[in-house]
Amino acid sequence: MRSLALVAEHGSLQAAAGRCGLSPAAVHQHLKKLEAELQTRLYANRDGRLTLTEPGDLMLRFVSEILTQHEAALMTVRGWKDASRGLVRVGAGPSFSSSLLPTLVRRFRRRHPGVEVFVETGSSGHLLERLRMGALDLVFDIAASALDDTAYKQVALWRSQAAFIGRRASFPARCSLKRIEKEPFILFQKGSRMDTIVQGYLDQLNFRPKVAMRSDSAEAIKAMIRAGLGISVLFVWNINTELRSNVLTVLRTEAAPLELRMALIRSRCAYESQAVQEFVRLARQMNWQNLHPE
Repeated sequence: MRSLALVAEHGSLQAAAGRCGLSPAAVHQHLKKLEAELQTRLYANRDGRLTLTEPGDLMLRFVSEILTQHEAALMTVRGWKDASRGLVRVGAGPSFSSSLLPTLVRRFRRRHPGVEVFVETGSSGHLLERLRMGALDLVFDIAASALDDTAYKQVALWRSQAAFIGRRASFPARCSLKRIEKEPFILFQKGSRMDTIVQGYLDQLNFRPKVAMRSDSAEAIKAMIRAGLGISVLFVWNINTELRSNVLTVLRTEAAPLELRMALIRSRCAYESQAVQEFVRLARQMNWQNLHPE
């Protein structure tokens, strides 16, 4: 399987052999064994480069996942034998990965230098599927009562506020809902988890925003706010840097801010290595409020 993946990546037996420390003949033999077992051609020579056939492409999707799981299994067993080693695979949304996760990973690596930390970003649905498949150990997300508690367990972390955010130069410290309802709004992509949560909050306020733009990226939304193109509802921790530099501001209204609890989500059926347990312990110990500006 590794030979197939390397041939797909490099396009030649020679290059694949060099990567895995085997002879080209040995790599060729691996591919022929796979083809004999499946009774189909997995690769072909096209203009001097080896490329996968359609069955080969189908096989590669599973092979890549199997190799990832194989490496994770080895790291898990090594971590069980030696508590100073191991692997922690963490999933988080792009905003959390760029804002808060680096601090946690840096502190964890400082305490456990022999443990590898792999981070994957993506949507909530994608990351939970990766967790279910065993490709991730932990996922940072907003705590959800609707999550299947027979498959997943949630470790509550901290409460975080989301609020109306605007460019500081364009708005006073306090604004009425009636005032900001007239402004163009930049919201998350329709149907996304964050859009559903924000829309529920706005509905409770009987607030009808004039939606001018939508994006699947908090960073893109912040850039639009900085450019004076509108306002949005974002987590306060999402704009730490902009708050400290007085570029963006939290618009204080008569409405209470949206308060959500962040959580670490784990699979109930997955083995939990000592390295993963240590990562969870450190996440629970962190004073996340210190990462928020005053």
